[in-house]
Amino acid sequence: MIKNLIFLVTFLIFAAAKAQNTSGKVYAGDKRVPGVLVENRTQKKSTVTTDAGDFSIAARLNDSLVFSAPFMETQVFIVEQEKLEQRWVVALNENLNELDEVRLTEAPKPKEFNQEEYTAKVNDLVKRDYQLNPQAYRPQYTSQGIDFIMLAKRFASLFKKDPSKKEKDYGVISYERIQQLFATDAYFDQKFLREQLKIEAEYQNLFFEYVGAVNLDGILLETEHQLDLLKELLALSESFNAEIKKFKQEGLAKPGSN
Repeated sequence: MIKNLIFLVTFLIFAAAKAQNTSGKVYAGDKRVPGVLVENRTQKKSTVTTDAGDFSIAARLNDSLVFSAPFMETQVFIVEQEKLEQRWVVALNENLNELDEVRLTEAPKPKEFNQEEYTAKVNDLVKRDYQLNPQAYRPQYTSQGIDFIMLAKRFASLFKKDPSKKEKDYGVISYERIQQLFATDAYFDQKFLREQLKIEAEYQNLFFEYVGAVNLDGILLETEHQLDLLKELLALSESFNAEIKKFKQEGLAKPGSN
């Protein structure tokens, strides 16, 4: 009888200890925090705080309790006797680093200037304008002691076109195309004409006619072939300037003069 009584008391004490809970309230600053996940990692049980921040979960001495919530620093507690005997308060701190990552947004980056895109747009504008006003793109010859018409005929005779020769897919570099290049390109511009090719301002249009008469392959106008175009222009400018010098030395008179 006594043994049975001792067994019963022991069983009740064990059952009571096994059924123990710990309870309390969760705060963040002076506000109650609902929806906090409360985990008893030792017993693999969990619950969440109520709208008023209250919690209650099965626990024993030395169990590990973990409190976690979005934008809050996770807190870990070891269950002590006083936590089983009375309600206690859990204070969570805001995770400021995580808040910064959520709130901050990257400022939009300004669109970088695209030289090729800009040049393509300008080329399209010039091409449309040339189709509407082709007369505006022809050279305006001025005499000033030089017969440009005679010069143009003389240069034309140097480069006889072969009618049997088929044009490639890119066509040839005509007067209009070389004139357009020097009007719109960032590298082949007026400065390049003066300083690199040594073409005087009054002879520029005549030089474009000179280049157009050679029938250079139009593929040289592509970006990847600009170095080859540069070599061709340097060679043509040298022969052009030589012809101009020779023409001046010969002292050719304008038509109608003696």
